[in-house]
Amino acid sequence: MALSFLNIGNRNKRDYMTESSGNEPGSALFTRVQQMIDARGVDIRQNLNGNALRLEFADGQRILVNFDIRSRNVWLAARSGGTEFTLSNGTWRAHDQSEFFAKLGESIEQTIASNPLNARPPIVKTVQPALTEPTARASKGSGYRPRKAIIALLAGALAVWAIQKMSRPLDPAEPPSHTQSQTLSLNKLHYPCEGAFPANGSVTLFPESGLHTDSPNAAEIVLQNDHSHPVLMILSAPQTAIPALSVLILAKQSASLHLATGQYDMMFSVGSTWCNPRSGFSEGHLLKFDKPLTVQTDKPMQLSMQTSGTGMEDFKLFIKTAHPEESLPPPTFTGDGSMEVQRQANGHFYLPGTIDAIPVTFMVDTGASVTSISSELARQTGIRNCKEVQFQTANGATTGCIALVPRMTLGNFVLENITVAVMPNLETNLLGANVLRNFQVSQNDNNMLIGRH
Repeated sequence: MALSFLNIGNRNKRDYMTESSGNEPGSALFTRVQQMIDARGVDIRQNLNGNALRLEFADGQRILVNFDIRSRNVWLAARSGGTEFTLSNGTWRAHDQSEFFAKLGESIEQTIASNPLNARPPIVKTVQPALTEPTARASKGSGYRPRKAIIALLAGALAVWAIQKMSRPLDPAEPPSHTQSQTLSLNKLHYPCEGAFPANGSVTLFPESGLHTDSPNAAEIVLQNDHSHPVLMILSAPQTAIPALSVLILAKQSASLHLATGQYDMMFSVGSTWCNPRSGFSEGHLLKFDKPLTVQTDKPMQLSMQTSGTGMEDFKLFIKTAHPEESLPPPTFTGDGSMEVQRQANGHFYLPGTIDAIPVTFMVDTGASVTSISSELARQTGIRNCKEVQFQTANGATTGCIALVPRMTLGNFVLENITVAVMPNLETNLLGANVLRNFQVSQNDNNMLIGRH
């Protein structure tokens, strides 16, 4: 699975902002959205302009809802991306069948959770009633009416100034009354930033979530960061966006943690300048993964974070469930050192070996030109000098690297300076033609014999 991010734009060249009379679906849509906002009870300003409704939060973040009067489709644009919804049987749904109002509610909750300022209640601005004077009596004299008007104007101006002073939000640019730490500037979030960069694998549990990592049914999650920047993974309960746990993985390093069974929403902060474990990086990008992480008992998982371009926001994620290897029968050795292995139930032959003394089980792949190993095995064996290349696989293009293994064994045979391809998310290590050509290989229906030339 990979993250995909949409550029918000008018890709269909439609006039999304055109007003139209008799716009019943659009009117009902915006009425219901406004009812949702009012029912939420937080300070969200609504600005309806034709067929576009802009929701502005206290910290400056925005959510935009556009209604296309021609197709009757709806665009929802938020910090996490943009989605188009099609009207069908009275319901707007996206291509993944997610429903518009559910998606909007999720985006609103994420924005509220991203900054405590966004959770403040609506600001009620009291309106000073107009001061009206009864018709002046003739006995008041000619100077009475102008004097009362001037007093009324001064009182009204003073009331307006007082209301604005009390109701306007604090401006972060104003000097505080006491010394504060640096704050996060990304998307105008205002969490206090920390000075020191945490160590790789640092895990932060947020008490309000009630999450525990010491559950007896917790599964091990291995996190590998193959991205060019550090990554903070933030987990939350589904549909809440309230952080429950975060873990920092430095660039080109790995970490692990144990998670209780269940589902978690995932967000990733990618950057270089550290802020805090709730928000991530002050100059980076906060990216939301569109599918939840499902953790099951006794099913370890591996999450691989990779780059899909040159920018820090070019990010993709691969998730793999680790399956324990079945125990394979040992090969049979003959007097000259040749070994014989049996075909397994899945139709493949497997050979035992090592790379730098790390045990490896290889699957024989006569169609592979180069022996391939997983990036996890490469880390275990200490492979560092690896030249990055693009590989074309059955699942599309992927980025890996080519390395030289100083010493490798296959059964009782020893090989030196063997070229291997290091592949991300490779589930089975493959023995390719560059190794097999060093041997005489023969096979019948169920047995394979491997010996020296």
